[in-house]
Amino acid sequence: GAFLAYDKVTPKYDNFWGFPVCVYDHTLSDNSRAVFECIKDDPKITKVVFTRGRTVNPGGVNVIVVPLKTLEGQIYLARCRNLFVRHGPKANLEWPVSADHHNIINLWHGIPLKRIGMASLDLGDQRAERVLDNRQLRAVICASDVDRLAMSAAYAPKAYEDIWVTGLPRHDFITKPEIDLPAFLRNQLTDIAQLTGGRGLILFCPTFRNDQKDGYYNFTPDQVATLSKWLTEHNMVMGIREHPADKTHQYSSQLVGDAFIRVSAGRIPDV
Repeated sequence: GAFLAYDKVTPKYDNFWGFPVCVYDHTLSDNSRAVFECIKDDPKITKVVFTRGRTVNPGGVNVIVVPLKTLEGQIYLARCRNLFVRHGPKANLEWPVSADHHNIINLWHGIPLKRIGMASLDLGDQRAERVLDNRQLRAVICASDVDRLAMSAAYAPKAYEDIWVTGLPRHDFITKPEIDLPAFLRNQLTDIAQLTGGRGLILFCPTFRNDQKDGYYNFTPDQVATLSKWLTEHNMVMGIREHPADKTHQYSSQLVGDAFIRVSAGRIPDV
């Protein structure tokens, strides 16, 4: 209640753009980082990065880094007209920011190949809460006309017109020559090269399932041995990247040995 009252009377600035880090791995990465990179050296835009315990030093001009769960974080959050979230307002912004005073843009973090959001089959009693959260969004971005349909279903009751076909910002990194990538990405590539020891990398990044321990696949010892042998024969390594919300770490506990490495979001933020 106190923050809502403060937010209501606090002046908003169109040139204040807020970037809360991921609620799960506490990194500034993915589409949020890609948007940040586009504007980080523009002195006319004040970039505010809201952290959650992990140190973030993104560089740039006129950049403010502030812990989200502090009074200072609340003060800056209330001033940002534009806020860019990765999951949703409630999850990423912590405080009850009102859509009446802010433009909250959901950049999401991929192209859904499964049911997500309101389209999920196991929402249960969360449906009403999701509706309220989705209504706080000014827009959700997507990658294509087909993706727009999927995101429209996921973010109901947002209007179809509020799903913007912009493409995903992080795809710009994929299409750039490596030499033109920002330094933080080149550093991650160097780290990956050290982890793999020059071997080819196969990335295994299973999606999140609510029924975690019983919802994930169980490899038999023979399957692990066969997979390990195949990887070794082809001079390859499998990188295990579990979902940041996954608490069981079932795959990294099953897939162990010289042919497997962990590439967690904490170490390699950008998939």
